[in-house]
Amino acid sequence: MTILAKGYSLRFLTAWAVLLSPLAAAQAQTPSAPASPAPAGADYLTPASVAVVSLKPGQVLTNPALAMLPVEVAEAAGEKFLGMKATDIRRVVAVGEAPMGMVMFYAVAIEDEKPWELSRLAPELVGHTEAGEIAGRDALVSREPTLPSMVVVDDTTLMVGTQPMIEKLLSAGGGQAAGAPAADGGTLATLAAAHTDDDLYAAVDLEKLRPLIQFGLMQGRKEVPPEFQKFLDIPTMLDSVELSLTLDGSRSSSLVAHTSGPVAASRVERLIDEGVDVLRAQMTEGMEQNLEQLRASDDPVERAMAAYADRMSGGYLDLFTPKRVDESFVLFDTGVGQGAQMSQVAIIGVVVALLLPAVQAAREAARRTQSMNNIKQLMLAMLNYEAARRELPAQAICDAEGKPLLSWRVAILPYIEEQALYEQFHLDEPWDSEHNRKLIPLMPAVYRDPSSPLPLDSGKSSYAGVSGERYLMTGAAKGRRFREITDGTSRSIAVVEVSDDSSPIWTQPVDWSPAAANPTAGLGDRHPGGFLVGFCDGYVRFIDLSIDAETFKKLLTVNGREVINNDDY
Repeated sequence: MTILAKGYSLRFLTAWAVLLSPLAAAQAQTPSAPASPAPAGADYLTPASVAVVSLKPGQVLTNPALAMLPVEVAEAAGEKFLGMKATDIRRVVAVGEAPMGMVMFYAVAIEDEKPWELSRLAPELVGHTEAGEIAGRDALVSREPTLPSMVVVDDTTLMVGTQPMIEKLLSAGGGQAAGAPAADGGTLATLAAAHTDDDLYAAVDLEKLRPLIQFGLMQGRKEVPPEFQKFLDIPTMLDSVELSLTLDGSRSSSLVAHTSGPVAASRVERLIDEGVDVLRAQMTEGMEQNLEQLRASDDPVERAMAAYADRMSGGYLDLFTPKRVDESFVLFDTGVGQGAQMSQVAIIGVVVALLLPAVQAAREAARRTQSMNNIKQLMLAMLNYEAARRELPAQAICDAEGKPLLSWRVAILPYIEEQALYEQFHLDEPWDSEHNRKLIPLMPAVYRDPSSPLPLDSGKSSYAGVSGERYLMTGAAKGRRFREITDGTSRSIAVVEVSDDSSPIWTQPVDWSPAAANPTAGLGDRHPGGFLVGFCDGYVRFIDLSIDAETFKKLLTVNGREVINNDDY
């Protein structure tokens, strides 16, 4: 997409976001008087149409029951971009056909109470056009094939879209006048005919998009586990989907998916039931450990959160499970007079959607900080060990013959305030001896990344030393001395945050060694974009997974004599 296309798209979406904002912000109070019926976009459909959206800004913005809407903002945006007040716009209809190669077929008809003037459109919207004609009418013709041209159809209707789609609509009769019938619109026209006065109506003909859907699903199957692939068949058995919204409750609002017949409906129903069972089991399994911790918490707020989760966990799936009605599936249907409840649910949904990323980001930041503190404690313990013994911890506690018995993670226990646990080990026995094996579940919390799903008593350490001949931990019975770290302690990594698949038993004298072809293999699956490392001087930092492989190899060695600049990582 060109810079011009990107800029236009941003401005176009900004303008429409203001006009569509009522759908997310409305809070109904009392039903309004019925407005004059108008078709839900059926008059702009062609036989090849795959989608239609009909919005009535004037009806929504002037409804007394929706007085909390940002009418002033919508009016200002309409005046600025379109030269018209938003409250004067009777109906906006967007239609589209499946793309044919590089040719796009879409159009938006904007019906107003007053005559349109192309000269009043904002320069930001028409900068990509030049004066011309479309179907014998004066028009602003786009110089970019994928960006919209603009033509006034019948004084009060402005049509915006790709030139081929506008020409097709005008030649077929669609859009000749507000409410004038177009050519046969097929399934979409049949569906839209039953919706004459919704605030918003949208429908998609999935049957016409079946080849594209099947191609997309074919690609998606490569990424979906085999046990879930059967659920990908559901979209191929749906013929159409339609959404109708009326925010003041004067008419029913619903989201419905239609199948081709009873056989397809029965198959979809069976798959939905199986999918709900799978989701319920996974939700229970994924939440139970956290809920147990919350239930046992000393904090009354955390216990209350657990109680709320227990109360609502079963209801959420039931609320959003489609209900079969004949050959269709209803995701929701408010009924007449329920607009307020629906609007409140919509508002809550929008708020949750806005807050969830922030909550997740805060949670991730907290966990990453805790993991960073864990590594800092380990590095401080190593440095204190070196101060007491004049050498850094060896990779393993070895017997007299040099056979590795227990990990360095056991050796530094006295330096992380775990002297009592250290004294329980038989240091002359291997990590998996009958006695030492019993101590594995007692792993200190400092060895576990809080983002790891592995339970603490599994004994799997989230942190490992870098091991190998050129690295800090050589496998020898004696640890390295600082004078051997000739690359500099601030340029030599000692400890890495490993993935769960690479996590060693904390007492086992096993660590992490980089692969020559992919030195970051086994790292970075817990925190988005990278992993934490501890340097030999005690400094801890986050390493991006996109780090240059050769640079990372240099940071891993302690005596490679490579030159590394701060800007390299």
